[in-house]
This record gives sequence, C-alpha cells and structure tokens, in this order.
Amino acid sequence: MDYEPIKGRLARLFLRQTWLKHLLFLLSRQVFLRELEVRRALRALAESGFRPRRILDAGTGYGQYALALNRFFPGASILSVDINPACVDQLQDLCRRGGVTNVEARVADLLDFELDEAVDLVLNVDVVEHIEDDRRVFRNFAQVLAPGGRLLLHTPAMADELSEAEVLRRTPAVGEHAREGYTRPMMRERLAQAGLEELELRPTYGAAGGLAWRLGVRGPLRALKLGFWTLPFVLVWSALMLLPVRLLNELDLRGRRSRGGCLLVLAAKRSNPTGR
Repeated sequence: MDYEPIKGRLARLFLRQTWLKHLLFLLSRQVFLRELEVRRALRALAESGFRPRRILDAGTGYGQYALALNRFFPGASILSVDINPACVDQLQDLCRRGGVTNVEARVADLLDFELDEAVDLVLNVDVVEHIEDDRRVFRNFAQVLAPGGRLLLHTPAMADELSEAEVLRRTPAVGEHAREGYTRPMMRERLAQAGLEELELRPTYGAAGGLAWRLGVRGPLRALKLGFWTLPFVLVWSALMLLPVRLLNELDLRGRRSRGGCLLVLAAKRSNPTGR
C-alpha cells in the first residue's frame, strides 16, 4: 500500500492553518507510538546531561520533531532537512509564525549531504527504510557527527531469525519502502560499518502498540485509500479510537518485549572511526 499520496492530501487539508498544524501534532503524539518512543529517548538524553550545541533533524517531515528537539534542547542550533520542498516550506512557515529562531529548514538529500560544521546529535525517524543505498546514509550520519556525538534512529523491524538476503527478497508492504525493515544483526552491521558504536538497540511496537497502530493508523489510511468520501467516517472512527489507542500506546511504553514491529537505535560516533 502506498501511504504518501494519502498523507499528502491530508497534509494539504490540515496544514493550511497554524492552529491546525499544532492540533495535528498533538493528535499524532497520541496515535503514533514512534513519537512517544522518540520523545522518551530525547528526554532521557536531556536528563542524562547531554547538551548538544548543533542538531541535525534528518528527514523532518511535517516538522514535529524539530519542535520537540527545540523543547528538549532549547539552547541548540537545529538544522532540519527533508527531500520534500513542501515539508521544508511548512516548517519554515511554522517557525516564522511561532517565533522559533534557532531552527533552520533546508531541502537536502541524505544520500548527498555534507555540513561545514559537525553536529552533536542526528535524529532520523522512519526514513532509512525508504532509501536503497542505506549504508551511504549511515556513513553520512557518521561523517557529520562530532566524535562522541549521538545518532537517535527509529525504523521498522524484521525478525532476527531472517538473513539479510531473506529480508531484501521480500516485497515491502508499504510501497514507498526500499526494504520491509531491519533485523538487529542488520542494524548492528550498518552501525559498525559506519564507525558508530551501539549504545541502545531495542524493539518498539509490541503487541499493544501494534494493535494501536492497526486501529489508529493503518485502518483509517486503508479506508481513505477507497476515496476521500470516507473522510467523515474516518474522522468519527478516529475520535472514538483516540482514547483506546492512547491507552494501548501507554501500555506498550510500560511493557518489556524481546521483539516488536520497529527498532529504536541510539549510537555514538567512535573517537577512532576504524574501531581500532
């Protein structure tokens, strides 16, 4: 299923006004477990005393993570990039209207990306699974990070029992994805090859989170795929499901799991990139 055309139409509908953008961001924090997981990881970094001066928001999308980074690290300079000019325009408008001066939005391709000054934190949420040459992206992340800098990444997961060849042979369920996801061995190989040291690698989207996603995200998007005449029904369904989905997400956040539908990755750039 291709989600991008539906998401694009929803964005054009709901991101016309600043108050609608903030409402959409608020609702997405209830529905999308990945946002709750990423925010929890950012909060943990901030509470640990980590104080980045420069941050790269790599694949900013609608800009909600740029605002989250600004909240957790208010003294940092944030560069938010996306390959989609419409996303960059949305974030620029949002920052201008909100008086946010420490966020710069720029069109950029993560496959061909350089910075004049190193960053202390790279945030990348559900992006690398879209890119065929993902190893190059990981190398670019490592290149722009200062020694000891952190990479925080979220991406779909696959069962660890699968080989990489088996993963790559599968046709992704989401049409925009280059691969279905990553096993933990695949992710560790990507990190090591780029000169990044694994600090945390854990599954997200357990049973409760997976059910929340099906009820709150996949179901409504599949309905909208039938045609935008379903929008009134989708809005009613989404309103009814908001509390159950939020409770399921909270249950997932509090649980322990050995596997899940996605991975949360925290890595650091080695002082010696060769690892020797």
